[in-house]
Amino acid sequence: MIKIEQSPSRKPDWLKVKLITTSNYTDMKDLMSTHSLNTVCEEARCPNIYECWDNRIATVMILGDTCTRSCGFCSVKTGKPDNVDVDEPARVADLVDKLSLRHVVITSVDRDDLKGDFGAEIWYHTVLAIKEKSPECTIEILTPDFRGYEPSLDKVFESKPDIFSHNIECVERISKQVRIQSDWNRSLNVLRYSVKNNLLTKTGMMVGLGESDQEVFDTMRIVSAIGVEIFNIGQYLQPTKKHLKVDRFVEPEIFELYKEYGGKLGFKVVESGPLVRSSYHADKQAREYGKNNALSF
Repeated sequence: MIKIEQSPSRKPDWLKVKLITTSNYTDMKDLMSTHSLNTVCEEARCPNIYECWDNRIATVMILGDTCTRSCGFCSVKTGKPDNVDVDEPARVADLVDKLSLRHVVITSVDRDDLKGDFGAEIWYHTVLAIKEKSPECTIEILTPDFRGYEPSLDKVFESKPDIFSHNIECVERISKQVRIQSDWNRSLNVLRYSVKNNLLTKTGMMVGLGESDQEVFDTMRIVSAIGVEIFNIGQYLQPTKKHLKVDRFVEPEIFELYKEYGGKLGFKVVESGPLVRSSYHADKQAREYGKNNALSF
C-alpha cells in the first residue's frame, strides 16, 4: 500500500522545481511582450514555465487576461474584461511563425460577458490565421465551455483544429467547490460534442483537491467511455493563500497507477505526473498520438 500524506504542510521533494532563467526564457518573455500577448504559463503560475520556455514552448492565452469566472484553483485574475482585440489572431499567428513552431497550444479566459458567442469568433479567426501563416504547424486548442452553447462550439470546430481540449478539472463530487460558476456535466457534454464532431479530443484534471483515488479512476473511465483519446492528470498546487488548500500530495507511484489504468481504458496518450499540466509536453503528445495512429503530426 502506498501512503499518501493528508493535510500536507509543505511541498515534498518531487514537487520542487529549479528556477533557471536561460537566454531562451528571456527571448520568449520578450517575444510575448513585443506581440502584446498573454500566456497561461505566466497568468496561471505554471511550475513548468522555465522548462517549457527554455524549449521555446508556450501556451498563448487569447481574449485578454481577465476571466469572468473565479475558480477556486486558478490564479488568472477575474473581473470585467477589456473589449475584444480583433487584431489578436494576427499577432498570435505572427508569433507562431517567428518561433517556427511545429505544434502550438491556444487557450483563453472565460468570456461570459460576450453574450453572442462567448468569444468563439476570435477562436475561429485565431486558428485560421495560424493555419494561413504556418500551415505545417499542428494546432491544439484548450477552450472554455462556452456555457455549452452549441453554435459557439460549431464555430470553433469549423476552424478544424488538430486537437480539441477542454478540461474536466476534477472529480464530479467536488466540482462545485472547485469551479463554482461551471458545471461538471456541461464540461462532459462539451467533450462528448467534440467527439461527435470527429475531433481528436483531450481532457485533463487535477488531484489533491479532496477526491479519492477511486473517484479519479471513475472519472477516467467516464471520459474514456465517451471517446476522449488524450488524458492529462497532475497535482493541484495552491497558487496563493486565497485559493483552495491542497488536500494531499499524491506520490509519483500513484500517478504511475493512473497512467497504467488509463492505458487499460484505451486512452491513446496518458500524461500522468505531479507536475503535469494541461499543455505539458503537448508537442510530444501530438507526435506520440500521430505515431500510434499512423498520422502525420
